[in-house]
Amino acid sequence: MTERPLLILPVPGAPVERKKKRGGNGKFGLPSRQRQAERLAPRFQVLQDTFEKKQAALRTDVTGVSPEDVLVLETVGTVEKFISALQRVEGMEWMGEIELENIPPDDDFFSKTKEGVRTGKPMRGTIFLILTNHRAWGELNSLWDRWKRGESLGFGHEKFNKLFAHLHDIRPWGVQDRLRETGVMEDWQERLSHGAEVVPCEIELWFRSEATKRGDAQRQIEELLRQQGGKVTARAMIGEIGYHAILAEMPASSISQILNDSAQVRLVTCEQIQFFRASGQMAVGTPHGDPYPDSTIPPFPLLPSDTHPVAALLDGMPLQNHERLVGRLIIDDPDGFEADYKTSERRHGTAMASLILWGDLEAKERPVNHPLYVRPIMKPNQRDWNHPREESVPDQRLVVDVIHRAVRRMFDDDTEPASAKSVCLINLSIGIRDRPFEGAMSPLARLLDWLSWRYKVLFLVSAGNHSRDMDMGMSPQQFRNLPPSDRTKKILQAVAGDARNRRILSPAEALNVLTVASVHTDHSTSPPISYRFDPYSVMAHMPSPINAQGMGFRRAIKPDILMEGGRVMLSEPLETTSDATLKVSNVTAPPGQKTACPGSEEGKGSATQYGRGTSNATALATRSGIRLFEMLNGLLSEPGGKFLLTIPWSIWLKTLLVHGAEWGPEYKFAEKVLKTPENSRKFKEYMTRLLGFGRVDIVRAMACTEYRVTALGGGILKEGQASIHRFPLPPSLSGQAGIRRLIITLSWLTPVNPNHQEWRRAEMWFAPIDNPKISKKDRELTPWWVCKMESPCFP
Repeated sequence: MTERPLLILPVPGAPVERKKKRGGNGKFGLPSRQRQAERLAPRFQVLQDTFEKKQAALRTDVTGVSPEDVLVLETVGTVEKFISALQRVEGMEWMGEIELENIPPDDDFFSKTKEGVRTGKPMRGTIFLILTNHRAWGELNSLWDRWKRGESLGFGHEKFNKLFAHLHDIRPWGVQDRLRETGVMEDWQERLSHGAEVVPCEIELWFRSEATKRGDAQRQIEELLRQQGGKVTARAMIGEIGYHAILAEMPASSISQILNDSAQVRLVTCEQIQFFRASGQMAVGTPHGDPYPDSTIPPFPLLPSDTHPVAALLDGMPLQNHERLVGRLIIDDPDGFEADYKTSERRHGTAMASLILWGDLEAKERPVNHPLYVRPIMKPNQRDWNHPREESVPDQRLVVDVIHRAVRRMFDDDTEPASAKSVCLINLSIGIRDRPFEGAMSPLARLLDWLSWRYKVLFLVSAGNHSRDMDMGMSPQQFRNLPPSDRTKKILQAVAGDARNRRILSPAEALNVLTVASVHTDHSTSPPISYRFDPYSVMAHMPSPINAQGMGFRRAIKPDILMEGGRVMLSEPLETTSDATLKVSNVTAPPGQKTACPGSEEGKGSATQYGRGTSNATALATRSGIRLFEMLNGLLSEPGGKFLLTIPWSIWLKTLLVHGAEWGPEYKFAEKVLKTPENSRKFKEYMTRLLGFGRVDIVRAMACTEYRVTALGGGILKEGQASIHRFPLPPSLSGQAGIRRLIITLSWLTPVNPNHQEWRRAEMWFAPIDNPKISKKDRELTPWWVCKMESPCFP
């Protein structure tokens, strides 16, 4: 235990009634009712004609399934609690919601100030995805006709008034929606170019609320696959998150037909399909270069055999016989992935395990005192001809299903004893590279949210890396001649200006997880090799130039925290170009974070390499979580320490990791470079996309000092309740003049509701208490605040 351990707050007061939280929806200029009728009448007519044609074609449809369609309702602004009005229309089913940003203003829709002055700024909006049949469409069309005439829409349909007033567009979900920006077209073209005869793909279905309808939809798609010469290789249905998917294989001839004329392929136009996705896109590359010998392993004793793991690693297979890892891993490989790994290809899992257990080897820290549970979920990619090959979730597996089964095996006793019940942290240092966050939460993010709540476990997820070339807009000679500080500014401006192409990768948008990005820092003392240079040499602790950027679902702050992730070196292209296009260097050479890795020769185990990125940062966040667990476990013997056991360990660790984060000098530097009169009003919100809650100082979260005290408090609330917490100040501060600061970090795990547009069931916040019964003297001695909770969506 530290000399000044963390303190434990008094037990909170009895729950009290909470106050309502206020919010707003923004100010928009909207078209008149008559103008809306003129704008949207053609679109409604097209939809009417489409439904009539489908109804007429029902008799010749080989599947015999009554036609349905998913409508895309795009609004400017949102329509809160719209789902409750939707459920009153028979045959209409809510399928999802996507947030929109940067809707350009026009003569009909525009943003305005409270005083009604038009601003010209882009707007936010919402896409509602609604499944309808012929009868439900008729009811929606009838409501539209009545709204156009200014008639009452009747009890329960009042929200449609706002929907129609804010409606920007209405159309069916079509072929382009199923294929656009999913990466599947590019993946198919690449596979065909390499002569593939059979091509895998994931087919994500709309999740139907009734089991019979899910079965009908699945049979319809399987029949259409059969007609294309394809077959189903895997299926997954997870009702808790509204997920239904099929993994299929199709012959190259069918894929070519889709690529050439997708609108004529009945499988692609099937209304039951939400997306086609490329298979095996949860992958990690490997740095290039030779490893270094590991000759300085300190003689720390092995762990006792009865020590239980605190953290789990879902990744590639690590090299368990590496001298840094031997005796410190618990490998659980029920799928037999180890058989497909050469020793020399066990790169990513070995590096992540090394960082979790030892940290950056250049820092020469002690290993943690708990073993690491490892579940391999990746293999070397059979289509990669490089050596070593990249590691990825196999083409024959659905990523969501793989992780779902892996986590349930850790905690459930369904068929055999749970494999890792003591785990409260799960490290996921990999993301889906072709699924950047676009407003709709991905199935994998939804799964992590549900698993977090179900098993009270904290996932630490990498934000994602974007190793894109950066065009500086000037010649190489001009860029080289800039002072180092100006080069740093140019690179920061290029990274910030490319935010649209650097979004966080699934599942980083999940709400219950901690999403981790990288700080451009490490402990290496070796200079970079000659042709590479440090982009932030004049400013330490900047966000890494390859970080994915936020925000998350419903504008949640993402990434949550930043941890050291190694310095990323940039290099100029070898060929002469008119612009200074800088390339990210991914090599095993320093600088960077030193980790364990396989040797260069097959079967020769212990070596090291240097790496960098958000994967590394996430592994260090997991290591910090283990250290915090060890610290909290030591507090159990302190007075009142048993109180800690009333709250899941995962929530304590989540809270302390974020509590140890803060914006440092890097914010001031970025402010000078990026702040403009146009973005000044929301600049701090803008900076959260780069910095999240800030860079974590783990020492700050673990111990008190002479001038800083950290205290822990918590409790359990039901819907609509609030707890009153007190923070007693020491008598020595009474009557003392000086600056005092109280920083409160509140965290929780929310249950989820896949059948509601809000997704999360619980929302919490805190506020200073307003109680006239508390004397002025008590207020001076004891700051009070209220922690409040409500359920923002229906059970």
